[in-house]
Amino acid sequence: MPDLQSLLAYTALADRDAFSQLYAATQNRVWAICLRLLRERAAAEEAMQDAYVKIWHQAGSYRPSLGSPEAWLSALVRNTCLDRLRASKREAQYVVPLQGDDDDLPEIPDHRTPEHLLEAGLQGRQMEDCLGQLQPRQRDLLAAAYVLGQSHAEVARERVMPLGTVKTLIRRAVLFLRDCLGEGAR
Repeated sequence: MPDLQSLLAYTALADRDAFSQLYAATQNRVWAICLRLLRERAAAEEAMQDAYVKIWHQAGSYRPSLGSPEAWLSALVRNTCLDRLRASKREAQYVVPLQGDDDDLPEIPDHRTPEHLLEAGLQGRQMEDCLGQLQPRQRDLLAAAYVLGQSHAEVARERVMPLGTVKTLIRRAVLFLRDCLGEGAR
């Protein structure tokens, strides 16, 4: 497999050839994530296209210290799919018959207030800080299990590690993150 970290770096510099190589190296994995989450071919195709547009524009935001390129790509793709799922649920929730007057329409909550955005940004920085305190191996195992959706057995097999060790390292990392994030929230 090509060096995804280098391909992301060159993509961040608007290198079309690097982006093409990145696409060729990751398209099967990205397609699998989109199809698994969205379950409809047309929706998965649209999400995959959106994800690669985001990758093109956001490649410069990849930070090797926070995880592997595969984990970053998978998280971006997964979030793109989840955004689409949320949007489709919101659309379905707020579709109402056009009978009656506007007073009958449900109120749509606005989650983009300055306070909400500030809080979300602070939580994101806190998560980055906590993840930065983990050992690189723990970050990699967490990303494989929670971002890529691999089972503990798949993670162990792929990394040639005993299953018990993988489970223990992931459990310790999760407990550490829970404590780290809990302290900052108080």
